Amino acid sequence: MYNGTQVVPVSGSGAAAPVDPDRYLFFGSRARMPSGNIVTAAAGTNYFCSKIVIGSPQFVTRTFRFHLPGFASTEGGNSPQETIVTGTVGTPGNSVPVDAMFMRVNGVFHQLTFGGSNTVIVADQTNGQWTDEKTIPDVLPETDIELWLFYHVAAGEKVWPVYRVQKHRGERIWGANDNASLLGFMADPLADSTAALDTGYGTQAQPQYYGPDAFMLAKGDWDGRPIVLAFIDSVGESRQEFSAAADARGMIGWLRRWLDKDAGIGRIPFCMIGMPGAGSVREYTGTGATIATRRRDIIREIIAFNGGKWPMTVAGNQMGQNDTAATYTQYFNTNYRSLVSRIRAEYPGIKIVAFPPLGRTDTQKSLTSLTSVGTVATATLASTVGLRSGQTLTISGATPTAYNGNVVITVVDGTTITYNFAGGTSPATGTIRANDLGLDALFTNYTANNVWPADATDASGKWRLREDILAKTASCCDAAIDTYAAFVSANKGGAWPGMLELPSTTLTAQAGTDGVVTYNQITVADASAFRPEQQINIYSGPDGIARLSTQTIASIAGNVITYHGSSAVVLPGGSVVRPSAALQESSTPISLVHPFPIMIDRLVDGIPQTEKLKFVA
Repeated sequence: MYNGTQVVPVSGSGAAAPVDPDRYLFFGSRARMPSGNIVTAAAGTNYFCSKIVIGSPQFVTRTFRFHLPGFASTEGGNSPQETIVTGTVGTPGNSVPVDAMFMRVNGVFHQLTFGGSNTVIVADQTNGQWTDEKTIPDVLPETDIELWLFYHVAAGEKVWPVYRVQKHRGERIWGANDNASLLGFMADPLADSTAALDTGYGTQAQPQYYGPDAFMLAKGDWDGRPIVLAFIDSVGESRQEFSAAADARGMIGWLRRWLDKDAGIGRIPFCMIGMPGAGSVREYTGTGATIATRRRDIIREIIAFNGGKWPMTVAGNQMGQNDTAATYTQYFNTNYRSLVSRIRAEYPGIKIVAFPPLGRTDTQKSLTSLTSVGTVATATLASTVGLRSGQTLTISGATPTAYNGNVVITVVDGTTITYNFAGGTSPATGTIRANDLGLDALFTNYTANNVWPADATDASGKWRLREDILAKTASCCDAAIDTYAAFVSANKGGAWPGMLELPSTTLTAQAGTDGVVTYNQITVADASAFRPEQQINIYSGPDGIARLSTQTIASIAGNVITYHGSSAVVLPGGSVVRPSAALQESSTPISLVHPFPIMIDRLVDGIPQTEKLKFVA
């Protein structure tokens, strides 16, 4: 199989002589695979135009092909199975008629065609449709390419999900009751999105609209830099960083941002073939109700019209988070390595570069007893390490419920804390837990398959996997890029860092007046560490351990932070604003899994850009 001769380019220079200018290669790094929640068209907005903005690579491009999917993949337990369809699996539903598609470069619209026609019908439960080859005047490196897709269905019919539009980058979603009304936006490309379609911005609830998927191809003056086909799950596909936080090139999540960073050998183009929830054992296999091979087959289509050449030069494998099992043999061999075997069989001789998974830690501890005398509650737990007097803990699961809530504790000794409450029957009953929301890594527990350090037990499976990846055991990869040093707490091996280890800032003025009147903005000394939709916890100053409020950022203007919701809590000037490392997953145990922006930046900055050289085939 042809894999191409690579020349390592100078970052951003495009100085190397063109390598194989007649080869289609992946380039649309902002693009993603279709996955998520299907959209049902409403009357009056059942004609759509989605506009997505893609940054071109660091070399000249001129000839393009784009792909429209006829399916989407699930997210969650059976991801990446391609079973989000407009009908039911095995019984196709409504097709999606495409009225027109354009690429707009430097203000000029270029119409894309399908088999010579300006229109096409994308049928449910098919691989989808390719645009014809389109050559335009040379597109200079790092140029924004707008992709405009006009499509419709009848009111009440369904459309596959792909994109949460990034409005701050000029992306839009418009809707109307006919296509002619939408064509007018071509003369007003920055007109606001249609309000009824533009909801939940900067959140996971933001609808995902149809558009060309991540199989975006270009020919041009490729300088030989690596082109990555990346197998990813939710941690690689930025599950807790959404549209409002995208950078100037549309990147969200640590892996996209790291690959696209203009450092080392420069921006590395990629196609991320996975999505949240993806597991190795399910990827590139299955049929019928468990199919996960359409994306594989689309790449086969590319190879066929690409003269037998791959559209990538190397494979990246970030999987492993969702491959855990009761025994390590099943985890490593049956689950994780099964995909590796399929990749090697599908692309003989390809180099696989693997990223070991991040850890997972629980922010709660179970109480062994909870009693009270009057209004003073006494809790015992295995250890109070990581707790301090004056700190806020969240108590949950107790009966009577008066014991529960956010409480300020006094640490009595190595196993005992006390706090004041309204009073109730003693002892409390139930499965009672104390949660510090990840303030101090020393308080956290290791969750299943995460016991550190790695040893011969099944309990340390995720860290055993890291050791096997780094050792390239059983040819599970050809090179490895370790994430550990960039991810881990400085105070506890194998654990997420606590908020005390992360950058923080303070309020420059009091927010709130009387505990009744609500507000939704605070002003801080330095908001540079934050991004929209990041969760923040506000603590009383100067120690920053008594928690006053937990909020989610909607937007940032200078040092003014606007909340998604509102609050009446009085926050004195000097209150400490701390970002969470990750969203606390709403499961038991409550765990840190998917990095919030503060950790995404830490990973991007902490993994050396010299590691990109490992992608060179």
